[in-house]
Amino acid sequence: MTALYIILAVILFFVVLLSVSVRVTVHSEDGVTLSVGWLFLKFNILPKKEKKPKKEKKKKEKKPEKTDDKVPEPKEKGDNIFVRFYKNNGVGGVVELLQRLVKELKGMFGRIARSFTINELFVSLLVGAGDSSETAIKYGKVCSAVFPAMGFITSNMRVKKYSLDVNPDFIEGKNKARLHTEIAVRPIKLINALIVSGVVMLFRIVIKFLKGSKAKKVPAEEKSKDISVPTT
Repeated sequence: MTALYIILAVILFFVVLLSVSVRVTVHSEDGVTLSVGWLFLKFNILPKKEKKPKKEKKKKEKKPEKTDDKVPEPKEKGDNIFVRFYKNNGVGGVVELLQRLVKELKGMFGRIARSFTINELFVSLLVGAGDSSETAIKYGKVCSAVFPAMGFITSNMRVKKYSLDVNPDFIEGKNKARLHTEIAVRPIKLINALIVSGVVMLFRIVIKFLKGSKAKKVPAEEKSKDISVPTT
């Protein structure tokens, strides 16, 4: 009984740890900074610290390897698994399998995306060009691309705080971009999404593909027909 309590306590401990969100912070203005935080730990990924150059070691000369004069005979290759699936199921079977695969991949990416939360997403753009007319045209193109993209993100993912600011620079004609975002993910949610997606792909795609690509057994009657009987 004591061993059972210890196992349950260990499982509960790991569940609590995996329930704590991992935070990824990205800031881009003059340069890009990237940091990862979990609990009280924080790791700065970018910019990377410059490492001291290591002393080069002298390489030992390798002795020439002995080679055999005999050339291995090529082995006969049979149909691969994809060709067998096509022969057994035809074009219709291949199309059906691809349609199922696309559907399940969409579901998988949806489950994975729902495990992430965007705590902050702030984008600021300054658009400029050679003269005022070119700046206005460029500003319109940027707005027509950026605002729908932001709308897609906010409608398909969990976003707590966000803002998008796009301004034209008619005076100096400069282009500037500033991005700040913090993305959080609970490892336990991500693991669950991956497990569910893996089980779904296994039973609905992989097993069906393996069954459809099995080599068909030739009946004994057909084999006997192929054997030539000598005539007297």
